[in-house]
Amino acid sequence: MFAGLLAASTDPLQPDYATMGVTLVVFLAMLGILYKFAWGPILEGLKKREASIFAARDEAAKVKHEVEELHAKLQAEYATANDKIRGMLDEARRDADALKAQERETGIKEAQAERERAKREIETAKEQALQELQVRTVELASLISSKAVRRTVTVDDHQRLVAESLDELKRIVKS
Repeated sequence: MFAGLLAASTDPLQPDYATMGVTLVVFLAMLGILYKFAWGPILEGLKKREASIFAARDEAAKVKHEVEELHAKLQAEYATANDKIRGMLDEARRDADALKAQERETGIKEAQAERERAKREIETAKEQALQELQVRTVELASLISSKAVRRTVTVDDHQRLVAESLDELKRIVKS
């Protein structure tokens, strides 16, 4: 039956309607088979791929938004940390200045106390030197007077002379 249809015409410029009909039927059959078994799954795959691409794009936009928010939050925390550090450094400087002033004041007080102690020591040494001078003066006066008088001075005489000499030296020193 198809033998006559498939026989080629002798004139190449004449259309062969039988061949065209068979070609059209084969084409439509192939089109139906491809539509049912190939294009449906291909179209479904393309739709899934498109959906996954849109989902990935939306997820990327969401992640980008979260990253921007996190970045802004970190920037704010960084600024806060910088402010705290700056405040801590200022406080440390103030504390150091206060400690320096306190140490300076303590040093001045200690120097003043040392001067006062040195003055007391000098005054004590002066008093001891004056007493020593008085004792030596009395001894010298006793020696001179005993040689001048050429007699021996008794202990009572000596004590009386020492007391008188001390009183006289105290009056001389005070004036």
